Amino acid sequence: MDLQFEFVKQILKIMEKRGQKVTAPATAVSKKSKRVISPSKIRVGSPTDDRRHKIRMPIVNPQDNESTMRCIDMSGHGLTTLNASNFTNRKDLASKDVGELDLSCNNLRTIPPDIKRVQNLVKLDLTKNGLKCTGPNDFSGLPMEMTQLKYLRILILAECNMQFMPPVVWKLEDLEQLDVSRNKIQFLMPEVGNLMKLKYLNLQQTAITTLPAEIVYCQDLEELLLWGNRIDNQGLPETIKEIPKLHHLLINNRSFCQNMDNYMEKMIHRGQLQSDHVPQVLFEMPALNFVDLEACKINNLPDNCLPSVQELHLAKNYFQTLPLALTHIKQLTHLDLSNNVINTLPDELGDMVSVTILKLNNNMFEHIPSTLGNLVYLEMLELSGNRIRKLPAEIGNLKLLHTLLLQKNKLQALPDTICDLTELETLNLTNNCLTQLPLGFYKLRKISSAHSYRKLHPIGLWLHKNPLTTPPEEIWKTTDPVKIYDYLRKLQIATTANLQRLRLVLLGNSGCGKTSFVDTLMNKKSSLTPEGANTAIHEQKIYKSENRVNFAISDTGGDKIYRFTHPMFLDAKALTFIMYDHRKYRPQNHYEMIGYYIDLLNVQCPGAVVKIVGTHADLCCEDIVEKTKQQVQEEIQKQLSEYNERLKKEKAKIELEIESQEKALNNNEPQVNVTTDFLKEQLDKVNKLLGSQLQVAEGISVISCSEEMMGLQDLVTDMELMAVNADLFPHNQRFIPSTWFKIKSLIKHQKEDKLFYTWEEISAITESNLQIRGKELHQCVNFLCDIGEILWLRNLPEMKHVVFHKPRLLVDILQGLFRHNIKQFLNYETNKVFVSKGKFDEVTFTKHKDMMIRYGQVSRPMLQCLWFFLHLGYNEFHTMAQLMPKLDVLYTIPQPDIPEKRTEFGPFVTIPTYNLDNNPIELEQYWPERTPLTHKEIKIEYTFPITFPEGMFERLQVRIQDFVDERLDWRDTTYCVCNENQMVLHRALDVTSYDAVLSCTIRGQEVNEMMKVLHKVHAIFASLASLSPGLIWYVNKTFSNCGKKTVMQMPIFNI
Repeated sequence: MDLQFEFVKQILKIMEKRGQKVTAPATAVSKKSKRVISPSKIRVGSPTDDRRHKIRMPIVNPQDNESTMRCIDMSGHGLTTLNASNFTNRKDLASKDVGELDLSCNNLRTIPPDIKRVQNLVKLDLTKNGLKCTGPNDFSGLPMEMTQLKYLRILILAECNMQFMPPVVWKLEDLEQLDVSRNKIQFLMPEVGNLMKLKYLNLQQTAITTLPAEIVYCQDLEELLLWGNRIDNQGLPETIKEIPKLHHLLINNRSFCQNMDNYMEKMIHRGQLQSDHVPQVLFEMPALNFVDLEACKINNLPDNCLPSVQELHLAKNYFQTLPLALTHIKQLTHLDLSNNVINTLPDELGDMVSVTILKLNNNMFEHIPSTLGNLVYLEMLELSGNRIRKLPAEIGNLKLLHTLLLQKNKLQALPDTICDLTELETLNLTNNCLTQLPLGFYKLRKISSAHSYRKLHPIGLWLHKNPLTTPPEEIWKTTDPVKIYDYLRKLQIATTANLQRLRLVLLGNSGCGKTSFVDTLMNKKSSLTPEGANTAIHEQKIYKSENRVNFAISDTGGDKIYRFTHPMFLDAKALTFIMYDHRKYRPQNHYEMIGYYIDLLNVQCPGAVVKIVGTHADLCCEDIVEKTKQQVQEEIQKQLSEYNERLKKEKAKIELEIESQEKALNNNEPQVNVTTDFLKEQLDKVNKLLGSQLQVAEGISVISCSEEMMGLQDLVTDMELMAVNADLFPHNQRFIPSTWFKIKSLIKHQKEDKLFYTWEEISAITESNLQIRGKELHQCVNFLCDIGEILWLRNLPEMKHVVFHKPRLLVDILQGLFRHNIKQFLNYETNKVFVSKGKFDEVTFTKHKDMMIRYGQVSRPMLQCLWFFLHLGYNEFHTMAQLMPKLDVLYTIPQPDIPEKRTEFGPFVTIPTYNLDNNPIELEQYWPERTPLTHKEIKIEYTFPITFPEGMFERLQVRIQDFVDERLDWRDTTYCVCNENQMVLHRALDVTSYDAVLSCTIRGQEVNEMMKVLHKVHAIFASLASLSPGLIWYVNKTFSNCGKKTVMQMPIFNI
């Protein structure tokens, strides 16, 4: 042994001088004792040596659960014998932590009985040894003592030149894996049934022709490998189908047809005879998930076959149609029927809904059924080499498809729906009859190459051998499909008839980059907004892209003070961008940056088209950009899913209430019938909301308005493509009479300088000049509003007869009232308007300023200062003061008949949005906690289970001014007196359900008078709720008479 190691050391020195890599994975020498502590195997090789590496196998030792079993590698040592000393003198083999012993690639004829000393052995590999076994009862090669290896689970006897199976194998009843491949055993003994725990059996290239029926006792068998044996159609026993877990049977099925003569084959080929040479038992095996019947000369499958198969290869056979038996296999994912003689595809093709890979190449069919669209999980579809002339429009349903092969067909045109396959990466259309491509082809953006190869396989887009004229040859003959997409996109825009201007509404927090985006678009160069130059209320600009697509861009103010005004400028028919600062985005601030605006649109504009746009991309590294995009997409999807679930929850709640009411109706309660009918109407409305949710465009656009203008052109392209998409904006492609544009000129260029027109004035102008009136006039004004030429707040009851022909004037008026820099504006020292226009001294100004910013109360001189830059005359000032309450912005306060001194001016108007006082201490003296015994009390509570629109309570505070006599206002509470009845409005959050709650409590002595007030409040509330089409709310009523309360609940959904 010492001589052997000296020789090895010399070899090592030589190899190190040559620069070759030397590894000794199982050999180590102690530096202290210089003795060998693992088997004497040294592996020598160059750095590119690709031999297999032995690894330690983690095996749980029954005697020591915390140990990791070791692998002793003695392969390739040229060993001819093993004697007792190998197992007694070598502490390694006798050690209890030896779990794997590799003796492969030696010259061993026998294994000594002392093998039993490796008592915890789990795996034994004897591959490529000439083991001795002269008969079925010969224990000389493998001794009987191996039965004492009670933990042995894996035995490998591959390529051991055995003609008989060693009989000891049949006694190792705990074996789980047995490999006897590449031996000439010719016959498998019935004793294989003893191995009842066997899971894996490899019998490849063993010259066996049949399996014993006793194999059925191997009930845990999962994999059976029979490749390389000539098993005929009598070789599989009927009992094999009784093995419940056998999912992998590797067998040369072509051997079943080896004795078929030419005449019989021709009969099967022509369909004159049904094939039956493949054993029926193969089709009856319950757990098989992979079956290869390629080139087996079959033309049919039995009914109810292969119930668990997932991958089925039937290529190069004689099928004339799709076997209907396949439509009953619910787990089938991969089906190959290429190179058959299929001339028709039945409608039942659509029943194979689980299929992800379908190959039907080189058949003879011309027609594809529309049911192909049912295969929504399809990822790869190969239809090349057929006679297909037309694809069904339903192919657009295959949203997961990434590979579509259609070469060598007779296609004359492609359906437009093929452009909906946005996951497509490879589309081969070579050798067809196509003359043009669909104009929407640019949507296939994941096809990133054309006429290219990867590992000798065509990838990307292939268009050769087609008489294409659109696009022309100089365009489509390219390796870059972007050239094709650009051509088709521009062509689609140029050929879109009656394309009108589209409104683009920008939403986002202050400082996120909305204005920089607009200015950069308009100037066609980087135009960053200076710090602090925030957009106030709303700014509109008209933008025309290079492809002559027109947009009216509405840039809304991002400061929270402007959220009150956002609903005035939102439109479900507009394209809406939600913009956010990409560098500052974190999942925890998602709602603040994006989520709030999604909720706003869900309430105000259900079904609107939305695009998410991140800004400041130049300040983020590339990996952060992609990571954040993924986070944004996940959070948006999560928010939309939660909204959908909450809608379904409310639907179930209403359905349950309807069922309850109908049961009560059977008890002859007449008041229930009305409620039930109302609930059914509201249920229809919920269903409409479920069907008209926000259309959020796929993907997050990330841009920068710095010098590089990163991503800006791609975003403009997206804007153009969405604008010409008739599915998204059908109203944007309609014929407009020329007279409508004349009306625009008439309205906007009247000599009289007016702030707005009444509907009667517009009717008079159009009727006298163009004889247009009635319905057509309404359509015309609607159109002018859609394209941003005028502003018509037709949803507000008090404003539907008013048209702002110059929307900027209304914005300027509102801008005077709502300012993000209000504290900076209200600076007496720097802003001289308070002296020149308001005639304030510093003491009086401080009093009026405090009255405004704390309570929202604005005096007449203060309001004149706020609107100073508008240069309003006396009449115009009062007209605007009367108009603002109709916009629910403020309410006016009755003034005394005798004017007060300027220094004693009281509040002229109140803007509830500015009221910050949330401490209603004074309320206690007017409204005791307990209802007086002389009074009755009615309370109505509105609850909002999903969203409470911002500004709704403030609008309610404005509208009740028409019928109250006295009032006190706080931020979340209003106390008022109405015809000797007291009323309190209060906004709060339910601490248990977290639903927003708006309550109205009325106290008085006469119930009829109290109900009149209640009806007025409810009518106002219902009118406000109707302005938010996506708002869900309920109402409960409580009546109290001298302290005794009863509750009547009436669920209501958005009147």
